Amino acid sequence: MPAPFGERYQFGEFELETTELVLRRKGEIVPLTPKALQVLVLLVRDSGRVVSRKHILESLWPDSFVEDSNLTVAISMLRRALGGSEDGDRFIETAAKRGYRFVAAVKSASNLPPRPEAFGGMQITRLTHDGLIMDVALSADGRLMAYVQIAAGKQSLRIKDLHSGEKWQLRAPDPALCWGLRFTPDGKNLFFITTQPNSTISVLYRMAVSGGPAQKLVVNIDAGIALSPDGMEIAFVRSFPGQHRDALVVANVDGSAQREIVSRQHPDKFSFATASWSPDGTMIALGASRYSAVEFAILGVPRRGGKPRELTQWHWKAMCAVAWNDDGTSLYFSAMASNSNSFQIWRLTYPEGPAQRVTNDPNNYEEISLADKANTLVTMQTEVRSNLWLASSTGATAPGVARRITQGRTEGFEGLALARGRAIYAATEHQQADLWSVSFAGSDPRQLTDAGGFLPSACLNEPLIAYVSAQSGTHHIWCMDADGGNKRQLTDGGGESFPSITCDGKWVVFTSLSRERNTLWKIPTRAGKPVQLTHDNLCIKPVVSHDGTRVACAYRRDEADMWKIAVLSIDDGTPLMILDLPYPYNQKIRWTADDQALTFLEKRDGVHNVWRQPLDGTAATQLTQFTEDLIYFYDWLPDDDTRLIASRGIKTRDIVMIQNFE
Repeated sequence: MPAPFGERYQFGEFELETTELVLRRKGEIVPLTPKALQVLVLLVRDSGRVVSRKHILESLWPDSFVEDSNLTVAISMLRRALGGSEDGDRFIETAAKRGYRFVAAVKSASNLPPRPEAFGGMQITRLTHDGLIMDVALSADGRLMAYVQIAAGKQSLRIKDLHSGEKWQLRAPDPALCWGLRFTPDGKNLFFITTQPNSTISVLYRMAVSGGPAQKLVVNIDAGIALSPDGMEIAFVRSFPGQHRDALVVANVDGSAQREIVSRQHPDKFSFATASWSPDGTMIALGASRYSAVEFAILGVPRRGGKPRELTQWHWKAMCAVAWNDDGTSLYFSAMASNSNSFQIWRLTYPEGPAQRVTNDPNNYEEISLADKANTLVTMQTEVRSNLWLASSTGATAPGVARRITQGRTEGFEGLALARGRAIYAATEHQQADLWSVSFAGSDPRQLTDAGGFLPSACLNEPLIAYVSAQSGTHHIWCMDADGGNKRQLTDGGGESFPSITCDGKWVVFTSLSRERNTLWKIPTRAGKPVQLTHDNLCIKPVVSHDGTRVACAYRRDEADMWKIAVLSIDDGTPLMILDLPYPYNQKIRWTADDQALTFLEKRDGVHNVWRQPLDGTAATQLTQFTEDLIYFYDWLPDDDTRLIASRGIKTRDIVMIQNFE
């Protein structure tokens, strides 16, 4: 970045501070990526003059080759942040074939009084460095830290005394997930939740921090608990997919006397992020979503029940955790702003203040646990790394070593499909997932969308791609030509996802996320209305067979049933076969080229490999021999069951302590 930071500029309702590298609108931070902010600094410094695209690229990416589209996306993001495309153009003007000009009047703030630093003395300390953490919690006095450590695919529950440095194990390594940690107010006991492999039913336990047997409290819990100030009651979210609703449940601390105090009917939902009980005991704050989880806000639910109060606006894209401070004057929460793709920590001054950013960097901060009167919190800093790999199966004539064909950071994490000699994948750049394509050899990358796109499904016989985009405000199914042209929105319901396009390119099968949640539908790719395929059971994540007669999907008969993999008739949704495969709810199913088998993912010792399950009932066989990393998505090369491309990587989680933030 040329020239030192340290300047402040004002234009319209905005103030740009280069010391913090932050943009504020009426005093509230506008979420933007660091690169977008650096582009804005360059334009504002030379306001009134054209800044060439070449100069911007060479200034901000001096040591790497970067596509022009990266700059285009950054400019688009800036225009949206400055007030939408129309108002954004009032600030940033495009000079055809030359560059960009900042056209609004800019006032240098060098002679303005300095802004008081809201978090000037804040300290951020990383407590772990190997990325193998599942969850973390802090005791009220700030002395004890509970955390879940991952090793070889198993999770152990541990305690650390932050004053003495002493550590001990509460729960031995186990394949079950361990999460939802919460100390009792006196710090003598710890709540935690476990979820067994291949199950969606989670169980709440309580255990003394000194060790001993764990007491089972609640079966069927979908979010971490909020604990009442006196420690006598708990509150948690329970989902009822078969009834298309979520409920906030209050119970005695031992799990008895469970009663619902409020419910939300889908497509309006409660977030599965951990809730928090206000220090005066009158309100429970928790995340909620509307329009099938497209917009999030924090709701305050009266302890005795009644109409929830909106504590924030509905302008968050996702939410991870909510926590009151000890005197009830502030709510801290982890959330993803609408024009961002990273979780940051925010503070909401209660009852009337706006949300103010505590962290402001490209990292993700998930979960929050606050200590009382210690001005200390712990969170998890997370990072996803994913690349595309070309690999051969064990059945190949000449199986070779897997070869990485992309070099970025997030290729394929949010979707991957193969067709016509190219891989179509989602990659996150400038805080937005968009679709790209690349040859099977890893050459000639091309950007296909610039307004958001993920979960692609490619047609084998026609140059068509179906995908999901929320550019109109709700998740809908879209379709485009294989080169990115002729984009068109296919669905317009309350929310749709998981498209699977038929090989002839005539239909897209998808999952409804709205009132008909967990049902399968199909819609023509050219013109026509959607047709409902399933009615009386729960189905998600469809994958259509090559001959177009069957659909494989995650399936359960009703809310009381366990998730499995089913093969359904595409005509009427009748189950033709039920398969007991591992992790069915999160499974990635693909059909073999002859439609005689399904391939699936199996995780052992924390490593994913692809397996083949014949539909004649014979035993499954392992196809790949990866020795590290997870597989997020994969697909077989067309008409070739011996080679595949997989998006492989890992999501790292480390414990971070933040102090002096108030």
